[in-house]
Amino acid sequence: MLVGTKAQFIKTAPLLRELDGRGAAYRLIYTGQHSETFSSLEEAFGTRAADDHMVPGNEADSAPGLVGWALKFTLAAWRRIRAGAWRGASWGVVHGDTASTLLSALALRAAGVRVAHVEAGLRSPRLLSPFPEEIVRRWVSRLADLHLAPDAPALANLRGVSGRVVDTGGNTLLDALRLALDRLRPEHGQGGQGGYAIVSLHRTENLGSAAAFKILMQDVEATARQLPVRFVLHPVTRRKLQRSGWMERLSRQPGISLLERTDYVSFVRLMLGARLLMTDGGSNQEEAAMLGLPTVLMRTATERPDGLAEGGVVLSRLDSRIVAEFVAKHAGTSWTVRDLPADRSPSAVIVDELVRSDAGADRH
Repeated sequence: MLVGTKAQFIKTAPLLRELDGRGAAYRLIYTGQHSETFSSLEEAFGTRAADDHMVPGNEADSAPGLVGWALKFTLAAWRRIRAGAWRGASWGVVHGDTASTLLSALALRAAGVRVAHVEAGLRSPRLLSPFPEEIVRRWVSRLADLHLAPDAPALANLRGVSGRVVDTGGNTLLDALRLALDRLRPEHGQGGQGGYAIVSLHRTENLGSAAAFKILMQDVEATARQLPVRFVLHPVTRRKLQRSGWMERLSRQPGISLLERTDYVSFVRLMLGARLLMTDGGSNQEEAAMLGLPTVLMRTATERPDGLAEGGVVLSRLDSRIVAEFVAKHAGTSWTVRDLPADRSPSAVIVDELVRSDAGADRH
């Protein structure tokens, strides 16, 4: 099991807990693409420490940093392959559409290990948008032997691929969110009681465009004039704010609080207290749709359907008028926290598939 980013950890943690609950043997490997908050996530989810760190203590929070990490990871993987460290593994599990997903899948294939891809089948009609996620998705689908798809559109997108395609009945984020809500049950019920907005931005398409970034920051400022804003900073976003001068500008405004990232349960607590969420993150979109938290998706387009049809999630198209209307609508209202379905566990379905083949063998 190879994990590289915070979002991957959150969505993979329920799989680790399911494997531990069944007493199944596996190895957990951190790729080192991200390292920040991993120890707090381990504590929050009750998962054990990793068996191996490919690039210890690394945080690839810039384009040069990502290239440097990729080179170090490739060298570390090659050394492990030559030493036979992954020999005998029945499956190598990768998740999602990050650089870690692709490089891990390539390394596993080079080691002769079959690849299982969790959250397989997400597709955009455009090869270069979002970049590089769409390229990663399509490439990994050619490398994977087991495609673990969360929904009907994903299954349809995987028609014709080689290997086995399995409907997991949902995203593993459902299991992670259920775990967090169980711990927060006394606070669970009516959302928005904190009376603030959450902002979470990190996508390359937004941070890499000066024009798009300026629009986003102006939208944050405008929102802060309607209700308090709690801006959760990803490492790459913090770096962008510092270099662009926006960190100082935002920190001077009394309605904006700049927050460091925290563990997952604490972030879910933050969402429960919010009136609305402004984000460009796919995982945040999925979480908000499951919870019922009103969300404006700060992107020009999205391939994720979560919440859009029901109206709980609104696509901004980077149009400040859409954002302003959304904020005006929800700034003074609360919302009802949805009950998550208790009759299915995508993580259990995935582990069933993994354990069914070569039960008891080491899994990476």
